[in-house]
Amino acid sequence: MDMVYGWFEDMTVGDADTIGEYLVDETEMVDFARKWDPFPFHIDRAEAERSIHGGLIASGEYTMAVKQILLHRKGIPPGVMASLGYDELRYLAPVRAGVRISVHLEIIEKRESRSKPDRGIVRVRTTLENQDKAPLLTYIDNVLIAKKTP
Repeated sequence: MDMVYGWFEDMTVGDADTIGEYLVDETEMVDFARKWDPFPFHIDRAEAERSIHGGLIASGEYTMAVKQILLHRKGIPPGVMASLGYDELRYLAPVRAGVRISVHLEIIEKRESRSKPDRGIVRVRTTLENQDKAPLLTYIDNVLIAKKTP
C-alpha cells in the first residue's frame, strides 16, 4: 500500500512507499567527500583500491543527502513539523558510482503527543536500496506530525 502523505490522522501503521531513483555520479560523490568526509577511500581511487572496500565508496553523509533529495522530490507531507532524530542507523553495504538508489519508507509506529494535542509522533523505517532492491542503509526516523484537527 502506498503511504498516505498528509496529516497524523491520515497515516496508518503498515503504510509503505518507495521513492526514487537517484543515479550515483562518481564526480558528485567524490566532490562531496572532498568537502565533507575526505577519507582516502572516498576521494582517492588508488588508496580506495588498496582499502578493505576495493574501490571508491560514497560517504555515508552523501548517501543520506541523496535520501533527502529523493524525499523532497516526492514532496514532504503537509503535516511534517520536524524530525526528532534517527534510531538504529546502519550502513549495510557500500554505495558506489553507478548505483541507482531508491528510498523505501514504512510506518512502523505512531502515537499521539501526551503534552500537545495538535500533533503526534510517527516512526518510519527508512531503507535505501540499490536497483536490485538490496538494502544499503537503514534507520528509523522519529517524525513530529501535525493533526488536521487538534
